[in-house]
Amino acid sequence: MVKITKEVYEQIKIDLPKIEGSLSSRNGSQKLWRNLRSKYSILLPGLTKHVRESGKMTSPGTEFDYRPELEQLKEAILAYMIVNPVEQQSNEEIENEGNEQLNQTTPRSIDEIINEKIEESKIYIRSKESKQKQIALEKIWDTFERLKTIYGENKKKSVTRLIDIVSKESPVTKELISREFQELTQIGNTYHIRHFENGKEPIYSDDFREYLYFRILSLISYCINEMNQ
Repeated sequence: MVKITKEVYEQIKIDLPKIEGSLSSRNGSQKLWRNLRSKYSILLPGLTKHVRESGKMTSPGTEFDYRPELEQLKEAILAYMIVNPVEQQSNEEIENEGNEQLNQTTPRSIDEIINEKIEESKIYIRSKESKQKQIALEKIWDTFERLKTIYGENKKKSVTRLIDIVSKESPVTKELISREFQELTQIGNTYHIRHFENGKEPIYSDDFREYLYFRILSLISYCINEMNQ
């Protein structure tokens, strides 16, 4: 097992938002792919061999589309971070005292997408920019919603089974976890987190973003840990 250095992690913090921002348009994707392919062949040797390169042209006269390669690269980086620990990072851009959770090893889910989204959200929440912290909140909320279907597409039945498992036959714990699921679901439906329709409550404060982030990360981590027992 190889530790990811702080310097490499700082580069990942810079590059993942670039990849995310490039996925909406093919323009510039070829240049970004070539730049990152060269960089990560050095920073994380062997990583880029897991990316299948094609560079498709969707119509004559348009730029080659390297967004699939960038998406694969992002997934490869996140997977690498899951199996290789990162040196302890500075959380100086986070006011919430729950920031030490970021330096703890998050239990691994049987669902790799959940694992990747958790790692990705940690990168964004460490940013000093409100926009990046908002993305972190959206990522961790996506993880929460995916966790709800871990035992099947019928969300209601899946959540019921999940809560039964993680409450370990304790009626008191079951009531507490059920209430937490309900409250966080209501928060997700009320605030600008995953949905931005008119009438949703905007989030103006990074302190509140961090509060919601660490609250839901704690629940997800607890559930995964208990499921793994």
